[in-house]
Amino acid sequence: MAVNPLGAVQVGDFGNPKVISGYAREVISGGQFVTGSTAAGVVSSGADSLLTSDVKFYLNGSGAIVNGIALATAASGALVPVAVEGLFILPANGTIVGGETITSAGADSIMASAIAGQLFGRAITGATSGLFLVAHVRA
Repeated sequence: MAVNPLGAVQVGDFGNPKVISGYAREVISGGQFVTGSTAAGVVSSGADSLLTSDVKFYLNGSGAIVNGIALATAASGALVPVAVEGLFILPANGTIVGGETITSAGADSIMASAIAGQLFGRAITGATSGLFLVAHVRA
């Protein structure tokens, strides 16, 4: 299963997705699932210590841990906006029923899951492998 060929497709009428910006550690395409990766101790206890350049994202092939969905294509070293919450059209890996909790399945798809610590959101509509569904993503 590949990423949605149309990139990050946001749907819904409750507003814009929640977005954080950071820098791509590699080439990232819009719609791909990404994970945060930074050195330890890049911030202190004050908000003034956080710089956008402290936040970096990489592609996560395993699917076990995901921080969000890239909203745009970015070259390595370029700024990339990442949605950490919102409604998106995503490809299914396996059968998913509307209302089920979901996790990332690798290859930028989602699957049904109830494994604590790996929840990525909840399906709004259902789908079977290779088809698309609407999901509320909450990384």
